Amino acid sequence: MSVSSALAVDWIPAGESERQDISADLAYSKRTAVRPSDGKRVTAHLAFFTSRAFRLEVTDLGGRPEPAHPTLEAAFRAEGCVAGVNGGFFHPDWQPLGLVISKGQRIHHFETAKILSGLIYSDDRGIHLVRRGRFQDHPQIRALLQTGPFLVEHGRPVRGLSASDPRRRTFIATDWRGHWVIGATASSLTLAELGEGLASPGALTPWRVDRAINLDGGSSTGFFFDRGPGRAPVTLEPWKPVRNLLGICAR
Repeated sequence: MSVSSALAVDWIPAGESERQDISADLAYSKRTAVRPSDGKRVTAHLAFFTSRAFRLEVTDLGGRPEPAHPTLEAAFRAEGCVAGVNGGFFHPDWQPLGLVISKGQRIHHFETAKILSGLIYSDDRGIHLVRRGRFQDHPQIRALLQTGPFLVEHGRPVRGLSASDPRRRTFIATDWRGHWVIGATASSLTLAELGEGLASPGALTPWRVDRAINLDGGSSTGFFFDRGPGRAPVTLEPWKPVRNLLGICAR
């Protein structure tokens, strides 16, 4: 069996695949995928959006353990974000790990730690997800997180991802054609499993994932989606305070 054929059956949708209008600029979905080889399942909260209608917003919550807002929902609503997840990694003293830009202000500097393999950022031209070595800094960047590791590149799971330490995960992914998704898993899985799941066609997204990158996960994992007037938002609260958030706001 070819490598591409093997990848295609690593993870599949659990039950009948949910119909989704991929032309919509904003949509929420809760999807479950299963690995046929052993029956393992993963469920994820997903916020799908397009770069033509939305931009990224990084919210810095400050260098202290006391939360700046009582809930994740309150934090994102204060920024006018319709959806979001927890953001990048941070040190025990609450200093961010890697370059962080919030509202055009540089909160922390660029770092070369192995885990910080990529950067997700938003500027006047759109949303970008690039390898650390290909990043070109410029003053028009409004929101940026340096994070990692990369999970998927060119439609394939990245080699060498950890196959141990299963935990809840947070990520952002794109088909590199204007479709994006931010997601948080409600179940635990390894980085290797997440990369395989995202690269398996139709398992978690209705379009082919071209590239994806990991955000801070584990006890930091959080998710928010505003479903509009008269409907309760979708929320997954982190188990502990976090340093920053990655949200999406209308352009």
